[in-house]
Amino acid sequence: MRTRTGWRLLICCTALTAGTVLTACTASAPKRPDATVTTPVVGRPPAPVSAQAALSSEAFTPYAVLGAADNDGLAPGDTYDALHTACMNDAGYGQYAAQAPYAIRTNRGLGFAQAFGPWGYIGTALAAQQGFLAGSEGPGGGGLGPGPPGGPFGSLPAGAQAAAGKCFNIMANFNNAQFAHSMAIIETLNDYISTDVIQDGEFKRATRAWSACMARNGFSSSDADTFSQQAEVALGLRPPSVQNSAGPPGTPTAAQNSAQIAMAVADANCTLSSDLAGIYFAVQASYEQQFVTANQQALNAGVREYKAAFARALKSLPALLRTASATPDLLGRPRPGHHGENGGTARPSPSRS
Repeated sequence: MRTRTGWRLLICCTALTAGTVLTACTASAPKRPDATVTTPVVGRPPAPVSAQAALSSEAFTPYAVLGAADNDGLAPGDTYDALHTACMNDAGYGQYAAQAPYAIRTNRGLGFAQAFGPWGYIGTALAAQQGFLAGSEGPGGGGLGPGPPGGPFGSLPAGAQAAAGKCFNIMANFNNAQFAHSMAIIETLNDYISTDVIQDGEFKRATRAWSACMARNGFSSSDADTFSQQAEVALGLRPPSVQNSAGPPGTPTAAQNSAQIAMAVADANCTLSSDLAGIYFAVQASYEQQFVTANQQALNAGVREYKAAFARALKSLPALLRTASATPDLLGRPRPGHHGENGGTARPSPSRS
C-alpha cells in the first residue's frame, strides 16, 4: 500500500458574468483527494487493439474528456465546441464557427489517443503504412483557425473576425475558470494517474526491455515517448520547442518518409516483444479505477459544477459579447494539452500537443 500526499484542492462554485468570473466558495475546509493506491500486479496482459480502444474502457476517461467529448456520459453535449458555436451564433456569424475554431484545452492523453506514445507503437501494419504520420484518433486541440495575413482569423470577413476574437476570449475565460474550479479534481487526479503509471515498476521494466530491443534494431532511446517525439520533430509535425513553432508541417521527402517508417516499424515490433502497451494500459486501468473509486463524490461534485457553469455561460453569452475584446488574447491562451506539452507537469505522460 502506498500513500502519496495530494495537492490542496478547493472545489468552488463559479459564475460567469459579463466580463467577470466570480467565485463563491463554501466555508468547508479544503480537502485533499484520496491518493492512497495499491501498486497493481499485471503480469503480461495482451496488447490492446489500439490506444483508443484501451482508453475507452478505462474508468477515468469520461472525466478526462469532460468538456471535449459530447458523448462522455457525464455532461453530454456540454462541450467547449458547442459553447463556441453558440457564441458565434449569438454574435450573428454562426456560419463561420467552423472556420474560427477554439483550441480545445483538454487532456488528450487520458481521453483521446494516437497509435504511439509512452506505451510504444500499437499496430505493426499501421506503422508500416503510415509510421508517425498516423493521425490522432480523437478531437485535437488544433490551431486557432486560418493563419496570416490578418491574424489568426485573417481569412474571415471583418465582422466575423471580430466575433471570432470575442468568442475566443470568452471561451478562454470560461475554460480557465473551469480548470481552476469545477475541473480541479480532474486535473489533480490526471497528474496522479500519469505519474503513477510512468513510475510503476512493471512499466519501467517493460520500458527497459523495449529500449534494449530498439538498440538491437539500431535505435538508441531511453523510452518510447521520447522516441516518438523525436520522430515527429524530424518530420516537422512537432516544433523542437514551444517557443520554436514553425507553423504547419510540410510534406516529408521520400527519404524522410522511409526513415520514419523504419523507426515506427521497429517501435511497433519492440512494443509487442516487450508487451509495453499491454502493461502500460493495464497498469493505468488499475490506477484509474482506484482513484475514481476513492474520489467518486468529489468527481461527481465537479461534474455537477461544470454542468451548472456551462448552463450559466450559455445564458451569459449576449452580455459577454457586448463587453469582450475583439482582439484574441493569444499570449494568455490555454495550451492545447492542458497538462503541459506531454500531458503532465514537467514529466512524461500519455498525451501530446
